[in-house]
Amino acid sequence: MDCCCCECEAPDQVRYVAPTVVLGIIAYLYTSFSYYAQPQLLIRHVPWVQIGLFHAMTVLLCASLTQCLLSNESFVKRKKKGNLELDKPDEFDAVETKADGRKRFCRRCNVWKVDRMHHCSSCRRCVLKMDHHCVYINKCIGYYNYKFFLQFLGWAAATCLYMAYLISKSLLVDHLDRAVNIFFYSKLRFWTPSIQIVLVFFFGACLGLALTAFYALHLYLAAQNNTTLEYCEKRREPEYVNFFDVGVVHNLQQVFGTYQEWPYWFIPVQTPSAMRRGAISFEVNEKFIKIE
Repeated sequence: MDCCCCECEAPDQVRYVAPTVVLGIIAYLYTSFSYYAQPQLLIRHVPWVQIGLFHAMTVLLCASLTQCLLSNESFVKRKKKGNLELDKPDEFDAVETKADGRKRFCRRCNVWKVDRMHHCSSCRRCVLKMDHHCVYINKCIGYYNYKFFLQFLGWAAATCLYMAYLISKSLLVDHLDRAVNIFFYSKLRFWTPSIQIVLVFFFGACLGLALTAFYALHLYLAAQNNTTLEYCEKRREPEYVNFFDVGVVHNLQQVFGTYQEWPYWFIPVQTPSAMRRGAISFEVNEKFIKIE
């Protein structure tokens, strides 16, 4: 589901198709559940707390997506052309270099590249600790919105699966039987309550499972302190090892926050330690070196 190639550009009109579809899916599942399934659940005396939890999870899902879309701190400002050596800051000390040992430089943005910075041709900007350009939300995922992206995936997966669970526990058997009878013996209408409840269940369950797999993949990458781009590059160049890997716990803390910041693991608010640390330099595990 990632778009790892940032060298291709799509027309502006095409870029907004996938985000529109994503927003449409969220709106459809939420409104259909609230309008068709929720009244039936209340009739069957499902506690308000359980239904309220679904709405709270949806709020966190939408808030995480909003934060991910609105965050622009990962973008690097372009600079006017000048003398490259004179413009290079004195404290510039990047671990990543070109094949000939020189520091990396982006001639399109006219900026020196710090570690893990990449240029995205879709956004036409350099991005700090770029993970990938997500075509599904038309946004570059970088240092300052990667946590929000992971939270969006996590809350979306959890919300879809929890919605499917609520329906399966109290409504699925009765409404599946009605939906089958309507399909074979009556005039099929898309907005029939039983049809909608069954559709929301299957759509939510399938989408939830797919998002869970996608979320697990990104947790795996985060636990290794890998970005999607770095992971793809390492598969092509096996002689390199990940010298940013400082252990699973510290790797995940760099994304979500420390133990003292545990509330930030779940809510879409920028983690203080991540803001203090910044994306100019990264802790390096000295045991990992480039194999000559």
